[in-house]
Amino acid sequence: MKTTPFILLIIITLFLAIATFAERRFGTPFVLHHIYGSWWMLTLWAAMLSFAFMLIINKLFKKRKPAFALHFSFAVILAGAFVSFLTSEQGQIHLREDGLSESDIRIPFSLTLNRFELNYYTGTTTPMDYTSHLTLNDGEKKEDVLISMNNIFKYKGFRFYQASYDKDLKGTILSVSYDSVGITITYTGYLMLLLSMLWILFNAKGRFRSLLKSLSISVLLLLPFVSQAQRTMTRDEAQAFGKLSMFYNGRIVPIDTYAQDFTVKITGKSSYRNFNAVQVLAGFIFFPEEWQEEPLIKIKNREIRRFLCNNEVCGKRLRLSDFFYSGVYKLINSGISEEDKGVREADEKAGLLLTQSSGSTMTIFPQGNRWFSMTDDLSLANAEDSLLIAKVLWMLTDFLQKEDHVAAMDLLSKISVFQHRRVETGVISDTKTAVEIFYNRLHTADILFKINIAAGLFAFVFFIWGILTGKGNKLIDNILLLLLVFSFLFLFFTLALRWYISGHIPLSNGFETMLFAAWSISLITIILHKKSKIFTVAGLLLSGFILLVASLGAMNPQITKLIPVLMSPWLSIHVSLLIISYSLLGFIMFNGIVAIILRFTTKDSEQHVRKLQIISQILLYPALFTLTTGIFIGAIWANVSWGRYWGWDPKEVWALVTLLVYSLAMHVQSLPVFRKPLFFHGFAILAFLTVLMTYFGVNLFFGGMHSY
Repeated sequence: MKTTPFILLIIITLFLAIATFAERRFGTPFVLHHIYGSWWMLTLWAAMLSFAFMLIINKLFKKRKPAFALHFSFAVILAGAFVSFLTSEQGQIHLREDGLSESDIRIPFSLTLNRFELNYYTGTTTPMDYTSHLTLNDGEKKEDVLISMNNIFKYKGFRFYQASYDKDLKGTILSVSYDSVGITITYTGYLMLLLSMLWILFNAKGRFRSLLKSLSISVLLLLPFVSQAQRTMTRDEAQAFGKLSMFYNGRIVPIDTYAQDFTVKITGKSSYRNFNAVQVLAGFIFFPEEWQEEPLIKIKNREIRRFLCNNEVCGKRLRLSDFFYSGVYKLINSGISEEDKGVREADEKAGLLLTQSSGSTMTIFPQGNRWFSMTDDLSLANAEDSLLIAKVLWMLTDFLQKEDHVAAMDLLSKISVFQHRRVETGVISDTKTAVEIFYNRLHTADILFKINIAAGLFAFVFFIWGILTGKGNKLIDNILLLLLVFSFLFLFFTLALRWYISGHIPLSNGFETMLFAAWSISLITIILHKKSKIFTVAGLLLSGFILLVASLGAMNPQITKLIPVLMSPWLSIHVSLLIISYSLLGFIMFNGIVAIILRFTTKDSEQHVRKLQIISQILLYPALFTLTTGIFIGAIWANVSWGRYWGWDPKEVWALVTLLVYSLAMHVQSLPVFRKPLFFHGFAILAFLTVLMTYFGVNLFFGGMHSY
């Protein structure tokens, strides 16, 4: 009776994890029908819930009311989902401005499309929102309504969501959901869940408070190589060129930002020899014949390098000219599959370099909210400006090649004036441009990961030495704390800059969430460092390794505009809670590693191992509660945006798997094996693999709408 629901829970968790791999092989419809929605999976869920309900009634109702309330709230949430499954209706309505309409769901009133509007970010053609202007007709009642992303329309129990639109912008597609009873039950369950978690945390007689009471509070920089061969802009010219605005990655940025991304992509670094990023970009735009002989293209794949070097041994950096033989592009006849990742990366870099001299990437000429390059169809531009757009970069090239620096600077100034006059008023901000260029020089992840990992390794050695000798050093403790505070402030400053530059909270891509995770870990460490010195060790190392991953380019550092569905206050709440949860689970994992090292390398380590277990058990409460809240906030957001709580997206599934796995460790009464320190610590280490799979593995293996 005690273990049956947990055995069923483990089986369900395994099948959920397997389903994500099956989806990659057989497709989403297959797993939805044969696994997630299959009779046998529903039977497993029903059996697990039945046994769990009997166990809850027997064990929790009288003696542990907060825990009973928590489990009962899950039952209410599942009941709401079941009622929605039985009684709700979903469908779509396609409306056209000419009055035509199609619908696969019946509604007792009519909607007429007056106008569909695609809203753009100011001064760009990047979509910010989709808006349908409608008229509701219900007998004598007639009113105008508006539906957009994250702005639903509710009437007589029906909920209407902006789903899509026609390419000619004359029609809209609305998702419709009718769920008057189920949604009320489900949201009631969410409220009960939140209140019960708070009850558990603040219950004076609860296990969380008793754990708190039982815890004792004691206890190669290279010199730049000066290139002699290649010409490019001077530093002053590059500075003026970098300040010009361009349309890139869905937003208006200084050319300096594009140059940073360009140079990092080609060389793996933000500079090359004694040239900064703008000078590297300018070299390929204005002096392409010289720069194609510069060995700066970083190629990781050894097989590709040997092929491009004609089977001779060569370094990891090749020239653009190495990609050609007698005018023929070598990769066409490489004999290596075009699907090979190494071929794709090499081809992409070569293609990017080849396009620079044409000027096609330089979308620096605004016409209202549209931005043109010199190779675009200029019939759409102002007739008076089309000749200037087509010729001005050639003029600049001529001045630079003749080394007429006065004329070059004058022309760059005139381009800047042209931009301010032709773009919509106020779009180009000199202050924001200066801030973004300053941000481009920070390289926060590159700097902090070195500091934090080095300090963390020293702190770990110092921690072990303190256990073995029973001695400490207050000065060293304070220095390590100051490093943590410095890391916290540096990350906060970086995130604030990204927020100012982008105009939205910086939690929209992998790079930003990694910075936020490192910042969260630093904050948690500063708050808890007095509880145990292990927090300082863990905080420095965890934040350092997270920043190392960001620095290595596994994440996307580019600042982008939010897609319409992400223009929601739910985004920051949802992502923040999940990142805080993963950070706390990282502390628990690190405690486990340290505990096992101490257990097998030092004598009389039992007390330290037990203390680390208590710390981890304490952290497990807020970790699981923030994870749970984050998941259900995401469900509410999905319901607001699409009219459904759960889509079985791989990241959703793995977040649920993480929650189910870690929830086992909370049930020490029914699963006493978790009272054993070594088992608990070993479980904490292995369980963290689900966090890594949720955050990194899904992006790497599966993709999906949560992938970044």
